[in-house]
Amino acid sequence: MIRKTIKELLYRGGLKLKLISFVFVSIFLAISVQNYFIIPFIKENIEKKAFEVSSTTIERISDFSSFALLERTYENRLSLNDAIERLKESHIDGLLGISIYERQKNGQKNYFQYISGFGEKVKDLPLEKGLLKYLQNCKTEHVTYDTYTIKTPTQSIETYRFIRPILYKYKGENILLGFTLLYYDKKAISKIIDQVLNYIYTIAFIILLLSTLYVYFIGTRVTKPILEITKASSEITKGNLDIHLDIHTNDEIQNLANHFNTMVNWLKEKDKLQKFVSNSTVDMIKKSSHEPAALGGEYRNMTFLFCDIRDFTSLNEKKTPQEVIEIVNFYFSLQAKIIKKNKGDIDKFIGDETMASFSGEDASQRALQSAIEIQQTIQKENILRKNENKTTCQVGIGISKGQVIVGNVGYDDHMDYTAIGLAVNMTSRLCSYAKGGEIIIDKKTFAHSGYKCNYTLTEPLSLKGITNHVTAYSIESKVS
Repeated sequence: MIRKTIKELLYRGGLKLKLISFVFVSIFLAISVQNYFIIPFIKENIEKKAFEVSSTTIERISDFSSFALLERTYENRLSLNDAIERLKESHIDGLLGISIYERQKNGQKNYFQYISGFGEKVKDLPLEKGLLKYLQNCKTEHVTYDTYTIKTPTQSIETYRFIRPILYKYKGENILLGFTLLYYDKKAISKIIDQVLNYIYTIAFIILLLSTLYVYFIGTRVTKPILEITKASSEITKGNLDIHLDIHTNDEIQNLANHFNTMVNWLKEKDKLQKFVSNSTVDMIKKSSHEPAALGGEYRNMTFLFCDIRDFTSLNEKKTPQEVIEIVNFYFSLQAKIIKKNKGDIDKFIGDETMASFSGEDASQRALQSAIEIQQTIQKENILRKNENKTTCQVGIGISKGQVIVGNVGYDDHMDYTAIGLAVNMTSRLCSYAKGGEIIIDKKTFAHSGYKCNYTLTEPLSLKGITNHVTAYSIESKVS
């Protein structure tokens, strides 16, 4: 049930789903590429910029600190505090604080004392041995950094800690006066990255939403005519040729619809033509479609059925041409349906007479079955027509079997695919002998049919064009 539902959804909107999926996958791949290549590049540049700002800041503060530590004047200390205050008020994103330490000496022991800075979280941080060892051995004022975790009772803050020694050169020797520490929060960088990602995801979502809506409406515009064409094709497979597509999309789909309409018109013409051409002729044309048609034929064993409307001449005298055609068409249609149902082939209509042929091992049986059904159906229809005060007719039917020549008859510009032979002539003569409502079949054909029914032996028939007398049977076909 679920598979059937999914299949139905794909059938009705599969193209739209594919287009939407394509857009979704494209955007997903674009975001993935950004995350894999662009985001690391952005992060690297943000870190580089943050390091440049931090290095510049600590260099500037260290310069002020150098004068304050070396000269120890009130003005220099005031300038240092003023620089620190301005730095604090600049609100640099990610800057947690800065600390300035002065080297002090107590006897033979050196230690570092905090003299200025800002940032409550960094003011009283302990100085680890590794840092002190690095400072004791430092010979240059280059800015270095390491990662440092600030631990508070409520949280741990991951930072970049920038270190700038403050040195004084005396008699060719660098003397450490103190150092400056600057703490930069790593989250400031990740925050920017998160903002960039949020921006990218928001834009991607908006693009996806707009693209989905666009694809949905465009997909509807595309799939609707395609579904119309599919539905029309389904109707044609059912035999319904009363189809015309009215599609105006100004693209390949409209072109397809136009070709479809042309095909339907061709099928209509073919269907109309088949009403005037027998099935055997159609089969012959199909077989010789790759070769030019030529006069000639071949021998075949076939069973023929001739059905003639009785009193047709008097009918012509009493009725108008339109009325005659209506009556003849009614009985012809009735005969044709039964013959086709029994796999017979209407060879032609000759005036008021129908010529049909049957092929195959059971051809005689199917021909006789058709004849009985025709007579019984006409009996029933005539009762209805009498009640409606309509003209009724009866038909005589002749059936015979034999070897005939089947092929193209005529001349180069006009050919007729038909059968010629003694069996055709005999069937026609038997039909002429049959009275209205009667079926006449020769003895040999009846025996070959193996059909079980009531029959009456006729007197030996002397048929025109037939040398010997013909033994035949009159088949009972009254409706019980």
